[in-house]
Amino acid sequence: MKSWKKAGLTALAGSLVAFSAQAEWSATGSASMTYVTKGGTTGDTTVTGNPFGMNRDITVAGSGELDNGWVVSASHALTNGTGSNSSLSVNFGAAGTLKYNQVDGALGIGKIDNVMPTAYEEASDGATTGALSQVSNGANGFDYTISIEGVEIGVGYAPRGGVGSTTEGGGYSGATGGAAEKSIYVQGSPMEGLTVGAGFGEGKNSTTITQTDDEQTMFVTYAYGPVTVGYQQSEIDIYSSTNDIDVTYYGIAYAVNDDLSVSYNKIIEDTAGQAYDTEYSGISVGYSMGGMAIKAYMNEESGYGSATQEVETTEISLSFAF
Repeated sequence: MKSWKKAGLTALAGSLVAFSAQAEWSATGSASMTYVTKGGTTGDTTVTGNPFGMNRDITVAGSGELDNGWVVSASHALTNGTGSNSSLSVNFGAAGTLKYNQVDGALGIGKIDNVMPTAYEEASDGATTGALSQVSNGANGFDYTISIEGVEIGVGYAPRGGVGSTTEGGGYSGATGGAAEKSIYVQGSPMEGLTVGAGFGEGKNSTTITQTDDEQTMFVTYAYGPVTVGYQQSEIDIYSSTNDIDVTYYGIAYAVNDDLSVSYNKIIEDTAGQAYDTEYSGISVGYSMGGMAIKAYMNEESGYGSATQEVETTEISLSFAF
C-alpha cells in the first residue's frame, strides 16, 4: 500500500476514534395515548376496532464533534418496534448542514409542503377516502440546508427516486429505480412577524416512475401578537397528463395564553378533470400544564369526486413529558 494511502486511512481512523469517544447516545420516546373516532357518509364504516391507542415510537440518537469542529449526528427511529427512519448528518458550521435521510422524512421542498399555523395536526390528518397531493422530494436521499443573512436555503436530492439500499454492506437489491427527485426552497423573514418562502422541484411520477412531475409552492405567514395567519399555494404539473393539481392552504392560530392555543385550517385540492374539489377543514386545540399536554382536532374531508361523500375524524391526545 502506498504511503499516502496509509496516511489517509490513519487520519480517517483517528477522526472516527475521536468521534466515537466523544459521541453521546440517548434513547427518547413519549408517553402518549390517543382516542380516534370517524363518522360521515363513509367514515363511520372505516374504523370498527378499539378507538384507543398508544404511541410506541423510540428514537436512538447520538452526536459528536470531530477535531475540525464539524458535528456529526445520527439517529435511528423505531415505530411500533420496526425501523421507520434513519439519518446521518454533518454540520459544517457556517457552511451549512448535509444530511442523508433513509426510509421516512422530508427532503428539500417536502419540508415546506404545509407550513400553516396549527395548534395540533394538519386539516388533512385522518383522511381516509384519498391522500392529499402535496409537493414532495421523496424520503430516501440527501438534504442540504444553509442560512445566509437570515435566509434559509434548502436543497433535496433523492437518487433513483429514493429506491436503493436500506442496509449497510450490499443491501441494495438491484430493484429498478425511478427518475431522480430534486428540489430547492428558500424562506426568510423580511420583517418582524412576516415569513415568506417558495420552492421548486421535480417529483417522481406515480405511474411512469422514470419521469417526473413539476412541483412548486409559495407561502406567507404573519404573526402579530397572539395571532398567526398563513396562506400557501402549491401546483403539481403531472407528467403526460392533463390532470394537474392545485392545492390552496389557509390557516389561523390564536394563542389564548401561554398554555392554551386554538386554530382553524382549510385545504382545497383542485384536480383538473374532477367534477368536485376535495376540501379538508379542521379545528385544533392544544393545552399544556407542566409536563402534561392535551391536544385534539375535529377534521372534515368532503368531495373527492362526489358531492355527498364526507368523512369526519376526531382525535384526542394525552401526553406526558418526563
